[in-house]
Amino acid sequence: MKTLLLWLGVATFLQAQTLDALITRSLQNHGSLKSIEQRLEALENEKEISRNFSDPEVSLTINDIQFKNPTDRTLEPMQFSSLNIKQKIPYFGKRDAQTQMVESQKKLLNMGLGALKTELAKEMRITAYSIWQNEQELHIIDSSIDIIKQTISLNEAYYITSGNTQEVLMNAELSLSEQKIKRNSLLSEQNALYEKLSYLAGEKIENLELSLSVQEPKTLSFYQEKVGDSSALHVKDAELGIAKSDLHIKELSQKIDPFIQAGYYYRENHPDYAAITVGASLPLYGTQKASEEEAKKLLLAKGFEESDLKEKLNSEIAQLYEKMRNDYLSYKILSDESMPKVEHLFELAQSSAKSKDSFLEYLGMLSKKLKLQEELIKVTADFNKTHASLLALTGDK
Repeated sequence: MKTLLLWLGVATFLQAQTLDALITRSLQNHGSLKSIEQRLEALENEKEISRNFSDPEVSLTINDIQFKNPTDRTLEPMQFSSLNIKQKIPYFGKRDAQTQMVESQKKLLNMGLGALKTELAKEMRITAYSIWQNEQELHIIDSSIDIIKQTISLNEAYYITSGNTQEVLMNAELSLSEQKIKRNSLLSEQNALYEKLSYLAGEKIENLELSLSVQEPKTLSFYQEKVGDSSALHVKDAELGIAKSDLHIKELSQKIDPFIQAGYYYRENHPDYAAITVGASLPLYGTQKASEEEAKKLLLAKGFEESDLKEKLNSEIAQLYEKMRNDYLSYKILSDESMPKVEHLFELAQSSAKSKDSFLEYLGMLSKKLKLQEELIKVTADFNKTHASLLALTGDK
């Protein structure tokens, strides 16, 4: 028997998952993160490619084909066959610029990976806090159902001697039905929340070990000073880096691209010979200059976007902080002022619950107490959800 209880205890412990452990495992193994990691590995190959020359061009030439006798290659010295190879040589740091572009793309992916991890952690926390709120509300519902059942039993006992209890019974029965419907809705919502958490965690979750509390928030300046750690801002900064790399490439595109071409020439009944050609592409038509101007404007746009995002983040932090502080103040009022008063009144009602009327008063006070507890649960969950969103804005996972 002891062995059985021990195994049941171990099984319960293994089934109950802590939120921090779930987040840690999810940030290591979630499929959406793995896809970005593979793209980062692909960019390593792209970096190697950026250091390579462009592929050489090979051409075969058969010169001076006489229409009267196309197959005769001995008619004159100008008749030759040649094999030519042409190689463009990137110059003026163009390969370095391409490599820098790949590095900028890697940084953007890394920052995007960090932003995705931050968002994933936030969604897991908010979902977990919703599960906690849901479970606590289910306890309240169960208590309310017990109260209503006690009310029905009490009124049924008095129904024989008093005819005015019929309306009370009908109202109680309707309230019982409403509470049962609400309970079923909460159970359905609970199952959906666990399914969502399972997806976010990348594993099946059926139980969650979680305890929530409310503590006084730090100052607004504390959070606003951390705006530079925002993953969204890091992503925007990486986009700015790509725009800078693109501008650098466009600036270098105005520089000439030299090429060298070498050919071997074969002639029937005449000496063979070789030829070497050196040349360069000429940016004559202003295409490269127009592309450079376009890149400059896009870079300026990215700079303005980054500044605007920083202002937006500061505004969102201030809004979330105000909501979190309001939740904290509401929690303090409920826990420090309202609950003690209701507890005192409830104890008085409980001690005097002897007659029908006093017992109904006791049940009514118990119902008020449960409603107050429900408000306390909601404000506790809201506080922690807002705090999770605030942490995500400042780059905290």
